[in-house]
Amino acid sequence: MSNVRSRVIPAQMKKLLDLLSEDGMLQHGKVIYTYTTKQCFWKRIATQLNSVKGGVYKNTWQWCKMWADWKAKTKKKANILLKQKHYDREQLVSALSNLELRLLKVIEYPVDDLPEQQFEITVNKEDLSDNEGPLIGCMILDEENGDLILGHESSQDDDANKNETPFYSVNLPNDSTKKKLEDSTDSNSKERLFARQIRLQDLKKVLPEDKSQKSEELRLRALELKLKGEELRLKEMEMNKINYLANIEEEKLKCFRDISASLKELVDLSKNGNIRFNNSV
Repeated sequence: MSNVRSRVIPAQMKKLLDLLSEDGMLQHGKVIYTYTTKQCFWKRIATQLNSVKGGVYKNTWQWCKMWADWKAKTKKKANILLKQKHYDREQLVSALSNLELRLLKVIEYPVDDLPEQQFEITVNKEDLSDNEGPLIGCMILDEENGDLILGHESSQDDDANKNETPFYSVNLPNDSTKKKLEDSTDSNSKERLFARQIRLQDLKKVLPEDKSQKSEELRLRALELKLKGEELRLKEMEMNKINYLANIEEEKLKCFRDISASLKELVDLSKNGNIRFNNSV
C-alpha cells in the first residue's frame, strides 16, 4: 500500500461500492446507521479499503468525505447529461464510466433516463486480460475537486499505442469544439491553481494559531502541575504540623505521668515519716 500517492485507485472505488451495496447499508441512496454509529461504520470501511493492494491510505473521515464528493460529482455529471437529452443543451462533459454507472444505480438514481450513447462508450476494464498488453489507463479520483481523471500509461513503442484498444471511443471534435475544450481546460486550471493558493494561505494562517494554541495548552498544563505541587506541599506541612502536635501531646502526657509519680512518692514518704514520729512518742 502506498502512503505517497493521494489518488484512489479503481480497485478501492469498486471495493467501496461492493461494501455499500450490501443489504441494509443504503436507504434511498444514503448510508443508514441502524445498528452502529457513523464513526464505527466508516472505521470498518476504511480498514477494508486501506487493505487493498497498491491503493492509497486514508483515515476514517477522509474515506467518508471521498464517498460524499464522488457521489456529488457523479450526480452532477448525470444531471448535465440528462439536461442534454431533454433540453438539447451542449456542454462539454465526459462520458459516464462503469464505476459511475454502478454508483448511480447504488444510490437509486434514474439511470434509465440518461442518453443511451453514454453507456456504449465505456469498456469494462475487468474483462481485459493481462496478456493483451500494458494497461490502457486507470480512472483516478482527484481529492481536491472530486474530478474523475483518466490516466494513460505510455508504452515504449508509439506504434504499439496506436494498435491498442482505447478505454473509450468518442467522435473526433471539430475546431470550435477543440477551442472550447482548450478554453475550458485553461479556466479549470486557473481555478484549481487559485483554489490551491487560497488553501495554502489558509494553512499558513492556521499553523501559527495551532502553535500558539499548543503553547497555551502547555502553559496551562505547567500551571496546573505547579498548583498540584503547592497543594501537595501544603498537605505535607499540615501532616508535619499534626505529627508535631502529636509529639507535644505525648511529651505532655509523659511529664504528667512523671509529676504524678513524684507526688505519689512524696505522699508515701510523708506518711512513713509521720508513722515513725508517732511510734517514737
